[in-house]
Amino acid sequence: MRKLIVHGAWLVAVAASVAGCGSAAATSASGSPTIGSSATVQPSGASTAASNPSAAPTNIPSGGQYSTGTPSATASASSAADTGPLGLLAIPSTANAWTTNTNARMSLDAYIKQVYDSSSQADEKSLYTQRGFVSGAFEGWFNDDGSQQTIAIAHFASSSGATYAFGDLSGSFSQEPAPSTVFTDSADGAVGSVDPKLDSQGNAFVDITARVGDYLVEVHEFSAATPNRSAAKALLLKQVESLKGDS
Repeated sequence: MRKLIVHGAWLVAVAASVAGCGSAAATSASGSPTIGSSATVQPSGASTAASNPSAAPTNIPSGGQYSTGTPSATASASSAADTGPLGLLAIPSTANAWTTNTNARMSLDAYIKQVYDSSSQADEKSLYTQRGFVSGAFEGWFNDDGSQQTIAIAHFASSSGATYAFGDLSGSFSQEPAPSTVFTDSADGAVGSVDPKLDSQGNAFVDITARVGDYLVEVHEFSAATPNRSAAKALLLKQVESLKGDS
């Protein structure tokens, strides 16, 4: 199992410093990156490349099974005005962006550091290298209702690399202890995990992922008291459809 970084108390301070995010500050605790996080979320597992993991990986495939060839044109990134690097959706106009957002394509080191806990970074970097990682993109934001969402996109050199990464990440969800549960969404072939346990900031967590050609897409949803699976599914579907439209 691997561990993703989750913003903890420091995010409260960040939220308080951002105009118009009073409610976000009250319930902040997000999922994804940064040093010194105080909360931990857990998505990871056996043969998976989870992005919010919480332990070292096991049963990881090794060897030259991941293609590192030339990136295909599948779901190519768009430079449209309503998308960012690698086709990231625009952050809602009513939301407040995380200060860690770069609005630029990320190298392997930058992506791994942004998405994974320090104890998992070496293992994840090795896996992403084997799978032919090309570049990544990430963004997170506070919604005006106090919830937080993130989107992470990893671009691989081939669809097989993205397929391995998707299988690894989605497979890890079943390794999470109760009361975490796994769900699927036939609308975009997604697999997700819902964890109703509240983090140190009082938020529940949803993690959901899907593959689009050479791309692995992952969405995190943090909401006060109750997991908002519908919101996570809707955001992922919107991102997936956007990528498909750009292919």
